[in-house]
Amino acid sequence: MGMKTPRVEKDPELERQRAEQARINKENEAKQAQMAGERKRKATNNLIGQASLQNDELGDFQGYRRKMMGDNKNA
Repeated sequence: MGMKTPRVEKDPELERQRAEQARINKENEAKQAQMAGERKRKATNNLIGQASLQNDELGDFQGYRRKMMGDNKNA
């Protein structure tokens, strides 16, 4: 005596919403990947730019000395 449960019909509005959300999620993932690549490219270019400025002309230049308030005995 097996009884079958009635099938529930799929709601076309719900299916449309799921498809739309899946499309939006896919677009967001693509956008995030593109932005990550752009950030990496900019960081790499910035590092290359800094390295190219550090040539032999600067010699031992380590940066600017801080001006000490009061007497400047240690500088």
